[in-house]
Amino acid sequence: MRELIRGYAAACMESAETADHLGLFASDLRGFSRALIASERLRQVIVDPGISVGLRRAIVEDLLSTRATPETTALASFVVRVERSSEIPGSVLALVAAAESAVQSPSSEAVMQPAVSRTGVRERIRGYVERVFQELAVIDEVDEVEDELFRIARILDDYPDLRRTLQDANAPYEGRAALFADLFEGRTRPSTFRIARYVFRAGHIRDVVGTFEWLVELAAQERGRRVAEVRAAIALDESETARLAAALGSLVDRSVEVRTILDSSVIGGVLISVGDFVIDGTVRFRIERLRDLMVSPI
Repeated sequence: MRELIRGYAAACMESAETADHLGLFASDLRGFSRALIASERLRQVIVDPGISVGLRRAIVEDLLSTRATPETTALASFVVRVERSSEIPGSVLALVAAAESAVQSPSSEAVMQPAVSRTGVRERIRGYVERVFQELAVIDEVDEVEDELFRIARILDDYPDLRRTLQDANAPYEGRAALFADLFEGRTRPSTFRIARYVFRAGHIRDVVGTFEWLVELAAQERGRRVAEVRAAIALDESETARLAAALGSLVDRSVEVRTILDSSVIGGVLISVGDFVIDGTVRFRIERLRDLMVSPI
């Protein structure tokens, strides 16, 4: 199982435990795993690399959305998106075991995750942060989390004794977690505190300041993924904007804020950019494509 998935799953399990349905989360995940084993047709579709990831995710979400907890649906969809197709059933089975272990040992967040390389630890943190960011409702929250992570990085940089204590792999995790909580819990947003706390559980961190600076960069990237810049020749009405926001949100797994820019050069249609994701549905684009076809040699 990829470490990216391990981190994402940790955040899902925490959210399920907070919502008091961790047992249901584990049961739903087990049911999905059994469905993959029992239904050859479903399994073949889910592991077929010839079928687009988007379609396979849509099938999983359609199967689970009304039958499972939101955390289960999100985790299953994420596994389909990021895992090698042939490894999906095995990864789901491993996640079932992890979820059942968490049910048997509530507050399992206090347990360090298995040791891996620096790259693996970063992947875990990235997966965890991905889910926490998905749970944020509005872009303003992302801005605040980014600011708070930056302030934590600066504090750790300014106090070397504190920094050495927190990143000391020989010191028990519980003690370091308690020290961090004394300093920052209640003084930052819950989402910021969740992310920061997980840094010390994900594995050995040799450069805690650098890790928090990297988290600030992830938050900045997240802001870009939540703002959809829409260029259009005429303004969109409220219903059009709402439908577009909903459609884009389903593509990027986040709530999306649509910002319309009037641009007469578009002629008709819209040019949409959400982070690195671009949809060019403009009349100008179609005209340019037609021109290219007309001048290309046959």
